[in-house]
Amino acid sequence: MPACELCGKQTELVTASVEGADLEVCSNCARHGTIKRKALVQSYRPKPLPQLPEETVVKNFAIMLRLEREKRGLTQEDFAKLLQEKESIVTKWESGSLLPEVAIAKKLEKILGLSVVEIEKREALLPPKLRNDVLTLGDMIKVRKRK
Repeated sequence: MPACELCGKQTELVTASVEGADLEVCSNCARHGTIKRKALVQSYRPKPLPQLPEETVVKNFAIMLRLEREKRGLTQEDFAKLLQEKESIVTKWESGSLLPEVAIAKKLEKILGLSVVEIEKREALLPPKLRNDVLTLGDMIKVRKRK
């Protein structure tokens, strides 16, 4: 519910001219000015954003990258120069301690001819109304039985 611009009370509002300014005020504060009309109360409900599939780097990226480097017979330093990246970054990628961003992974796909970006389905994250099954309160809580 909207709040009065003078006192902050949460109630129905009217438009009133108070000392020359048009304000949305409660009926109690409207007596300090001239009532013009009742305010239209509109509730704002944002539209749900469409769930776009999210692209992610494959989980076995580190192994794929190391095998590709070894297949080409390159050291990490030479491989880093081929990929136009720092050697330390390539080392972290191969150890699995760092995953590249999707944009960089797409660049690596073109250079190496590997498929390292996958599209993740986000169906499980959709609200219950957009899915076929219905989420109930019982799905959300753990019920303890009394003795």
